[in-house]
Amino acid sequence: MYRDHPDNILGVNTNNNLFNSDQVAANPDGSMIERLQYLQEAIAAAGVAPGCFAWGEAAADTASTTTIVIAGLAGFGDDFFNNKYYLQILHNADSAGNAPEAQVRKITDYVSATGAFTTDAFSANVGQDICLILHESLVAIGRDDNNNVFSSSNVAGNADGSILERQEYLQALIGALANTGGTATLAAIIGDVANSSLVTRLAAITTAIANLAAGGGFGSGIARKTVTFANATVDIPLFTVTGDVIVKLVAVCGTNVVSAGGANIGVDAGAVALIADTDCTAIDAGEIWHDASPDASVEAITVLKEFIIANGTDITLDIESEKQVDSGVINFYCFYTALSANGAVAAA
Repeated sequence: MYRDHPDNILGVNTNNNLFNSDQVAANPDGSMIERLQYLQEAIAAAGVAPGCFAWGEAAADTASTTTIVIAGLAGFGDDFFNNKYYLQILHNADSAGNAPEAQVRKITDYVSATGAFTTDAFSANVGQDICLILHESLVAIGRDDNNNVFSSSNVAGNADGSILERQEYLQALIGALANTGGTATLAAIIGDVANSSLVTRLAAITTAIANLAAGGGFGSGIARKTVTFANATVDIPLFTVTGDVIVKLVAVCGTNVVSAGGANIGVDAGAVALIADTDCTAIDAGEIWHDASPDASVEAITVLKEFIIANGTDITLDIESEKQVDSGVINFYCFYTALSANGAVAAA
């Protein structure tokens, strides 16, 4: 019986192999060619899908912050990845460890024929870099940046549910605790983070709890700043105010203040003084400065005046014009309660 030459069947390193096996039937238990036919048909039937992730190498000439061409990921159908997948730069081929390496951006468009991805802008051009395509279910937990746009607006609170459901439940619980005597909303307590990633939610809740531990309820707290004078002649920023707040301010002297002039505590806009003009030499170690006569180390809390500060007007230590505060140390404490949803006070 005639048999074709083995080189024609198995192949040789030329472009002249003329053996034709198009009549071979797939058989998982058959000859080598039958088994190969079976594998080819099985792969074709299963197709190639990225599932939750896929990866590939961007084209060398990409040089764009928003358009990344990955030829190896062509063929999934136009718009297949749109708004459901994210692209992460695993390795910056031109400058390992530098941007945009490790950054994640949402995919907003996909061209099947070329494997061209359009994304939200990376902070630097993408070159011939190794890229990872991630389904949104893998990035919902969030990253340590401000670019996570995953929305969980339809999540319902559930104390025994998923991580996001439990977070929704905790946020509602915090809201209920804070609403005992008023109509404050959750957004006013920890910011409008109800539709944000886990990282953002945890950060907001942690901040709210820290404020509580610092001496106030949710939406309130205490800010602290220590000023060490060294021939100071210009006004000194004490506290940065955001939004609308109610404040009480007090200062405790740590080291005698030496100066030829006076000072007061005021706001950047307006003539109202939170602490009146005071001869600096009258502020001695251990004394509480809350008015023009700091003369005691124990005061009733009622001596503290309460002020409403609107529209983020910052608090400043005003030094008497053309005078100098030579030395001394004062610790400033600002108790605050938020009025607006973004109301807060922080050390300048």
